[in-house]
Amino acid sequence: GYQSADANAMGCVYIAGGTCQAAFDKAIKMKIITCEVCLSATHDISIMSIGGKRFIALEHAPHPSWHLMSARDPKAVRIFKETMCTLNGMRRWCAVGGDIGACVDVALGDLAQLVAERAIARTFVTELLYGVRTDRFEPRHAHLRHMDAHKPEVQALMTKWHGASVLHSIL
Repeated sequence: GYQSADANAMGCVYIAGGTCQAAFDKAIKMKIITCEVCLSATHDISIMSIGGKRFIALEHAPHPSWHLMSARDPKAVRIFKETMCTLNGMRRWCAVGGDIGACVDVALGDLAQLVAERAIARTFVTELLYGVRTDRFEPRHAHLRHMDAHKPEVQALMTKWHGASVLHSIL
């Protein structure tokens, strides 16, 4: 794994919002940026490199103004708080090393369990949509990453709608 000496030399990069994520994905596809290792699939944190420089990246996070643009919708505010806590955990990891997941979970506090449940639920949703268990959504479904698919009633509805071939029409 990566030790704190490695981490101290890295900057933290927050890929903020859909436009930035699309540009970042294109840079990876074009091999301008290389993903060296995924540190946490739960939190979408990886070590990347560009031109020999390494950095730790938080991907698939909403733009920091999203919660303001949504008139401070409670869900958007919660996701903003999760994102800022995740960034704090990344900075902590850069300072002390160790387990990135543990650093982020400490920073998330009471939100850590909900974030973990939602990450597990992403694989449920992607399996319904694509027939493959993955934690990555296609760009056209990226908005679904924050849905409440960890709730049994949401999973039941999605399964019902999927069986009726309605789910793809809705999404």
